[in-house]
Amino acid sequence: MKTTVLGCLPYLNVRPLIRSIERRPPEGYELVYDTPSGLAVRLREGSCDIAAVSSFEALANPELEIIPGFAIASDGPVTSVLLFSQRPFSSVRRVALDTSSLSGAALTRIVLADQFGATPEFVRLEPYPADMLSQADACLLIGNNAMLHAPQVPHVLDLGEAWKELTGLPFVFGVWAARRGRADERDLLILQEARRAGMRDLETIAREEAINLGLPPALILRYLAEIMVYDMGERELAGLREFLRRSREHGLLDSSAEVRLWQASEAHPSSR
Repeated sequence: MKTTVLGCLPYLNVRPLIRSIERRPPEGYELVYDTPSGLAVRLREGSCDIAAVSSFEALANPELEIIPGFAIASDGPVTSVLLFSQRPFSSVRRVALDTSSLSGAALTRIVLADQFGATPEFVRLEPYPADMLSQADACLLIGNNAMLHAPQVPHVLDLGEAWKELTGLPFVFGVWAARRGRADERDLLILQEARRAGMRDLETIAREEAINLGLPPALILRYLAEIMVYDMGERELAGLREFLRRSREHGLLDSSAEVRLWQASEAHPSSR
């Protein structure tokens, strides 16, 4: 049996997708953990077969195929991808982007330009808010950092909410994606069953993560059950295609970027 290296994110919003795999690893599976940018590197190097990867990387890397049906998304406020600013967003001059972020970093550039008419300088810094805000007017934080280490500033922008206001669509922050030729039907079934188990066990996950994060279980349950979207339906695909279009428009992705969907019965992915 082949060994499948599965890349996982160390964030609360991914727990429903991976908890059951962690607890009962399928035969032949090895789990590794990294940030979105770190998993992107692992996929490019070939040291990871399948990963919960940034949607931006899935669009940008021609060797990746998006496993259909899965998303890490929000249809409105996300509460865990936030832009903190000391100035009104229309007048920011310098923005510090969390080095671990890819989709959130691209979304920040798009929202500031398209919604606020702002084209500031961008720098990438480690996600330490005080340091980021000492070097920039605003900073992007994602994942647990955004929820646990929010700086006290006068202006806070939820980027999921901003995208919904801008486009009327959900925003897909992450997807399961595989290197070309590395995924098969067994992998799809394992990921599907893991998600089903995670959605059944949301209350248990909320209690576990409340201890780990020091947050109220009710807040975590609401985040996982009501805010996060884990299915890639037609509206999520439309949101992903719109993200692709705007990323191309802003020069963040080139013309070769596309939505490549893995198909079990095809030698090549479909493009949408």
